[in-house]
Amino acid sequence: RARWRRRAFAADWRRLARRYPAPGDRDFIVVDIARERLDLFRDGRYRAGWRVSTSRFGVGQRRGSDRTPVGVFRVVGELGRGGPADQVLNAAGPTGRFAKPVLAPGHLAASRLIVGRILLLEGLQPGWNQGGDVDTLARDIFIHGTANVGMLGRPASRGCVQMAPGAVIRLARMILPGALVMITRGGGGLRRIPGPSTGPGNLDFSEIAKK
Repeated sequence: RARWRRRAFAADWRRLARRYPAPGDRDFIVVDIARERLDLFRDGRYRAGWRVSTSRFGVGQRRGSDRTPVGVFRVVGELGRGGPADQVLNAAGPTGRFAKPVLAPGHLAASRLIVGRILLLEGLQPGWNQGGDVDTLARDIFIHGTANVGMLGRPASRGCVQMAPGAVIRLARMILPGALVMITRGGGGLRRIPGPSTGPGNLDFSEIAKK
């Protein structure tokens, strides 16, 4: 099952890299919300995977929803580079504070702390995750470290993709600037991924192949 899923994601990467070419598109990050997992591929080959936490409020695109958006994104920046794994950050960078990991599950206050690194995400689909009240950058939707490591593998965030601090640092070191990101509801590689192109939020891979 895992081998099939990785082959499907590799096919997704080839289609998306054709649609959204950039120097860093050799790297492909897949966030599977149903499995609460993030997998990293380079040139279509699996490199690493980690447990994550997405929103405890479910899937959603709009500002103020506190939900995790789905679709296609790109990593456009990193905050906290060179700092320790326990540094606390916000959207402006390091705060000068530090936080110890919380191992007990259900500690939602710890889920609000951003720890270690922030990877900034830009939506690539106008009207779906780019622009207006669905703009991913404006919503401050990140991949970032969390102090609430006891909740990894379960929904806990307010929209972001949370990882263990050491894991997000490793991820940041492994990827090239401009890495592609696909966030899906789950179920492995898909013929269609959420987006605005075909029907109610579907980006059709058969159309990508023609462009």
